[in-house]
Amino acid sequence: MGFAGEVFFGTAFLQGSRLQFTTAMPVAKMIQVSKTDRSKKKDGIVGAMEHSNRPQEASHAKQVRDYLTTTACIGEKFILPAFTFNYGVGLDDESPDATLILFANANDGANAWPGILCLPPTAKLDTTDGAHRRSQIEAILNDPKVSQDYKDALKRNAVDVKVVFEASRSDSHQDFADCGKAKAIAKSLITTFDVRDRRNSRSRELVKNVPFLSFYVDATASNVNLSSKSRKIWSMSAVRMFVSHIVDHHSQGDASVEEKTRAAEEFFEALVRHLHQLRALDAARNMRDPDVTTGTLREKHGGDVALRGIGMAIFARAYLHCIEEEVDFDVIAAKLAHVDWNLLDCEKDQLPQGDEFQHAVRQHAKPMWAHLLVVGESKYRVSSSQSDADGAWEKIKAQIFAEERQAA
Repeated sequence: MGFAGEVFFGTAFLQGSRLQFTTAMPVAKMIQVSKTDRSKKKDGIVGAMEHSNRPQEASHAKQVRDYLTTTACIGEKFILPAFTFNYGVGLDDESPDATLILFANANDGANAWPGILCLPPTAKLDTTDGAHRRSQIEAILNDPKVSQDYKDALKRNAVDVKVVFEASRSDSHQDFADCGKAKAIAKSLITTFDVRDRRNSRSRELVKNVPFLSFYVDATASNVNLSSKSRKIWSMSAVRMFVSHIVDHHSQGDASVEEKTRAAEEFFEALVRHLHQLRALDAARNMRDPDVTTGTLREKHGGDVALRGIGMAIFARAYLHCIEEEVDFDVIAAKLAHVDWNLLDCEKDQLPQGDEFQHAVRQHAKPMWAHLLVVGESKYRVSSSQSDADGAWEKIKAQIFAEERQAA
């Protein structure tokens, strides 16, 4: 084996009617024996098919680099998904063969065996899945601005690797697509589990500390908004949106996440005391067969804005208003209780279908919320963007303070 190039011990196994090989490599060795071949952004079908890897996504690359520099490079715990490499695409008759040695008995009925993979000295494994991870590891190791201590800490780690043997680039592309078929981690689960992120940690703490939120926040949802049938009200990602807006826009910029949100529990308790829909749901959570349900309240008169992701965004602005203007939480919650949070002045099933649908939605939309509606041919949704939340909060302030001036 001394003349065979690179030698890796591992396990050969059958998966998807193909023989594959899995092993582990030090990160520096992984970079040495593998390569990436990216297509360019806006490439057509031919350009994309001629390259092994998709174009680099700057945001994804930054996320991976930040993760590595805040964990692996400083000796903290971390986990990277396994890399999937390929050997076979682009080889011709003169290309050296890789050799896979299996330790198996003939017809033993097994589907996994100890094995040794011998790569020729000049061989490079194509990156099928993990191009962003590989490129950021390589970038860190070659970056003159990164300290040697960081590089050494990263080099002390190894990664798990699967090698597939595909001769066709089309088959290799299919392997990449198959790697993405397993469902990605829902954003709410990331917020729940990834407590290294201080905003995630504070969001989880907030939900745990408020019984109403503990009961009605979905920790597994994929989206900010929940389905109409969900018994929950908000997702964990919506709660994180609440925390993040406060942290980003708090007047005390140098304060910690915890300091900026220290009164959030008290704020939500005030909301539950005053907003009729939250008060009704708070009572319902302790009943065996309640008269009201989350679904009925969420969908009433076209939908309740407070019971959607945008509601959390508006509440974040209300919280900051109380902090900046020194307004008591019960005072602002009582004012918010007088807001009509329903989207329409009729029920959804009263809207005509067909060509008249879009016109009818806009005609029946409450002026307070009309700018939030994104109307399609047969359905509509409620925007949760930051700019739309800003616009909604300005309308709410204009209403509640106008009422205050009239009362004076």
